[in-house]
Amino acid sequence: MDEQLERWVEEVAGGTIIASERPPGGGSREMYLLDVRRPDGDVVALVLRCEAGSSFTGTEICPASEAMVYRALEHTPVPVPRLIALAPDDAALLMERVPGTADLAGLDPDTHNAVMTSFIDALAALHELDVDELDLPGFARPRSAEEHARLDLERWAGLAMTGVAELDPLISYSGAWLRAHAPTRVERTVLVQGDTGPGNFVFRGDEVTGVVDWEFAHLGDPMDDWAWLDMRNRGPLPEALRDRYSARTGIAIDQDRVDYYRAAVDYRCAITTSLAVSRGGGARGWAPYLLVTERYLHDLAGRMSGLLGVHETADVPEIVATDRTPYFDSLLEGIRDAVRALDDVAAREQTRNLQILVHYLRAHDQVGRDVERSDLGDRVATVGSAAADPGLFGSLVEEAGTVGDEEMFRYLLRRAARRRLLWATLLERPRR
Repeated sequence: MDEQLERWVEEVAGGTIIASERPPGGGSREMYLLDVRRPDGDVVALVLRCEAGSSFTGTEICPASEAMVYRALEHTPVPVPRLIALAPDDAALLMERVPGTADLAGLDPDTHNAVMTSFIDALAALHELDVDELDLPGFARPRSAEEHARLDLERWAGLAMTGVAELDPLISYSGAWLRAHAPTRVERTVLVQGDTGPGNFVFRGDEVTGVVDWEFAHLGDPMDDWAWLDMRNRGPLPEALRDRYSARTGIAIDQDRVDYYRAAVDYRCAITTSLAVSRGGGARGWAPYLLVTERYLHDLAGRMSGLLGVHETADVPEIVATDRTPYFDSLLEGIRDAVRALDDVAAREQTRNLQILVHYLRAHDQVGRDVERSDLGDRVATVGSAAADPGLFGSLVEEAGTVGDEEMFRYLLRRAARRRLLWATLLERPRR
């Protein structure tokens, strides 16, 4: 941890840091688990979240905005950690560490169901709050049904425009389509957590002790949170939990709107990881963001196909080993052996990340030129001479997305299928 940041923590916490742990993994921000001993001998458990050059550093998705949410919810029925302080440069926030764990793995079915029931009660409590009574200055307030989706999507489009060096055209098309086809009905305006669900709440026993990670919070449609929940849960929740939420809030789960927002989730996630790639990495390194961006693009293609009712198959080049393939295979084998021999968690993770790049380079050596050649020919056939002008082609993609142009979307699906070849050896593995 940065020494200046460490001094700030000790000053606002009123004690001395006696233990500091940075958990493995992490997303757009770095997190530290801290123990601080105060002069009276008491030890307090704290959590520090800081920017550290993440995907959103310097944007409106910042610790200051997240801190505002924690303050607004502190005296509500929604269980959240108590905010201790926001750093003077708005680059870090310090919170009390609520007791429990975020890890649902290994729970027996009854306990798992009880924990998720407790979380659904917390989500219902959040969506029952009167947003006009929450102190959230600067949060955009929807004035129409469509703005419940559109305002946040416009924010993400702005992040992509200013922060992503080479935005995949499927992201541009999807964002334009989602903004142009926002739902025309909403029951009420709620505080949407965003990125809600397993992994972003803490529980002890079978009770949720704190809902955490509010960096994507905004005012919008409650079905937006249900889409995030479906993503984090890796599928819809049981009907009993959906019914419990509806009985508590009076809001029926509208699956059509959930499906719309589910595509919006992949759109936002693809922008998040693209930002990290453009910035040279984030809390998890650089190579993992390259891979997960392709995963989100694959998922986004499927979601958008469902929304538009358009499906497409592509003739993809054949993967053929080259004279260099054995070199890559030997390198991969050596890295795998090195990973198994390393005791240091951070070094092991960094070494494992190198495998991602070798897998990609191996595939690019085998089929990369064919993928690029096929894509260029397909793009020229679709848009003509504009294919050679990135700026003009980008404008055409945006326009096509706004009107739902089927020919452009079919091309983008074929493009995604070809690009998948470069990552297939990793994408076809079970997710970690």
